[in-house]
Amino acid sequence: MIQLIVADDSHTDVVATMLSTLFEEVGHTPDYDAIAAIFNEIDADDRHSTLLAMDEDEVVGIVTLSESISLYAGGHIGVINELYVVPEYRSEGVGKILLDAAKNLGEERGWVRLEVTTPGDEYERTLRFYEREGFISIGPRYKYLIE
Repeated sequence: MIQLIVADDSHTDVVATMLSTLFEEVGHTPDYDAIAAIFNEIDADDRHSTLLAMDEDEVVGIVTLSESISLYAGGHIGVINELYVVPEYRSEGVGKILLDAAKNLGEERGWVRLEVTTPGDEYERTLRFYEREGFISIGPRYKYLIE
């Protein structure tokens, strides 16, 4: 049975491992060391949460969330920054458990909506998953790198 826990500093290794695997799959560049350093900088508060899906002692999924204020949405929103399920547990309901927890957290915190940036049209299975879970497309996002 899948259990959820809130990640803290003691989970840095597993968070960095999970997210570096995700980023490798989707072609992003942060590596283990960069992810670990960033995770250790995040203060545990109501604006940032990392939830781990556990099957006994094994971490099988992760979702990271941040709170933002959005004028266009009319208040506080939650943003799913990353959601990852290890390949052996995909299509086993772990992603849904993580999303349901994110939705519940949003309700508890009074968010008016929950947003997620998807990896792109080439990940059709991922897009269908979010649509099945009630997410609707709001268009592409763009980024500007500040260095």
